[in-house]
Amino acid sequence: MNTMKLTLGITAAVVSLTISGGMAQAPGAKPDIESPLKGVVANMTPVGLTVKGEGTSKNIHFAIKGARITRGGWHPCEFKDVKVGDTVTVTFTAPKEGSSKYVATLIDVARELSAAEKLPILAKAGKLLFEDDFARSGMPPKWRLGKGFWEIHDGVVTAAENPADNHGAYAYAEPRFPYKDIVAEFSFKFDGSTGCHLMMEDSNYKAAHAGHIIRATITPASLGLADSKFGSMKNEIHDKMKDPATSAEEKKRIQESIKDKSASFKVALDPAKWHQARVEVVGDEMLISIDNQPLGYLKSEGVNHPTKNMVGFTVGGKSTQLDNLKVWDATVRPDWSKNRSDVLAALRKQ
Repeated sequence: MNTMKLTLGITAAVVSLTISGGMAQAPGAKPDIESPLKGVVANMTPVGLTVKGEGTSKNIHFAIKGARITRGGWHPCEFKDVKVGDTVTVTFTAPKEGSSKYVATLIDVARELSAAEKLPILAKAGKLLFEDDFARSGMPPKWRLGKGFWEIHDGVVTAAENPADNHGAYAYAEPRFPYKDIVAEFSFKFDGSTGCHLMMEDSNYKAAHAGHIIRATITPASLGLADSKFGSMKNEIHDKMKDPATSAEEKKRIQESIKDKSASFKVALDPAKWHQARVEVVGDEMLISIDNQPLGYLKSEGVNHPTKNMVGFTVGGKSTQLDNLKVWDATVRPDWSKNRSDVLAALRKQ
């Protein structure tokens, strides 16, 4: 699995490194270290910490001001969460000419998975309903294309919005297949897009705009799960929000009335790397995991819609790369009811 870099949108890191412990150097001299630097925190102050580099006797002092910090490569945290003795990895750039200071872009604190993260999750996969590794030159016949641009190169799909459409690029798996509870897994990599949505719909359902039932949204900075059936795509709600005669106050009231139909979770995905998504839908519950980490959950009535029959993607903005989609029929794991509270407690801590 690719490593996922997560953060709460903390301000940009500016970290200066100098050699301590009596190893003074002339201005502009560069200590013999490479980025990223891995080591153990030897000392801390309110404005900095000293790290003993792995495989060296050198102590590197970091002057910290608003540093980006993650734990385990994905869990955002703060400088106050770092402790003496922690193993840390610092990614940094070389000093400018005439300076001995290094600027770090990330400080990651190593950690083991928590007990909740090791638990079985919501769904147990059953019969394989659909799969596509995109090992061909074009999307059809396995996909019905809607708006936007869709291309396959070297077994990878690149999807991009056409600005003239005023709508995200979208495509749905063909032929349609009936389902209720599923596990869907796919790989993705951002390439300038504002977001990628896994859409789960019912083409025969007329009480929601375009048969929208539920969706899972992934952006570089957030994850979202939505009950569209009783939320933003319910016909009367969708029409009211689109009506120019609807006042700002009424729109605010409508949004407040459906706020329990969706859930959002802050993340910070490395757009330069491939990631693995897993979306689980059983009954009225949805769970999304990225790179094997459960990161988002929603419980809502519309999730339990019994006659879904479409699975597809919507991409907003420049482009997202997609690969290796698999969709299975699913049942609830026998131990989910026992483990649910621990998993959700871990999500709330993120």
